[in-house]
Amino acid sequence: MNKKVYFCLAVRRHYEENWRIIDKFDTLDQAQVALDERRSYEGVFNYDNAELRIFSREEGKLEFGPRWEYRPIGTQPTPAPAKKPAAKPRRPAAKAEAAKTE
Repeated sequence: MNKKVYFCLAVRRHYEENWRIIDKFDTLDQAQVALDERRSYEGVFNYDNAELRIFSREEGKLEFGPRWEYRPIGTQPTPAPAKKPAAKPRRPAAKAEAAKTE
């Protein structure tokens, strides 16, 4: 099982119910710097009426479910590999069955 650790920066504005993951970082320090930068934004894209939060991959899995993984906004989930259909059990040939009954 892959135990890769990463940290996500999420935002939830006062009118939203869900967290939106806006960035991913390899270290907690990098995520904290990005959070501080976003809190200092002014103008159109400010975060005055928003909650900003950092959480780890494991915290994300606890909150959003065990299969949760970070995906950039707008990307589609990776489709699961197609499973091969189960092989049907082989039956003896009809001729062999017919010969046994005679």
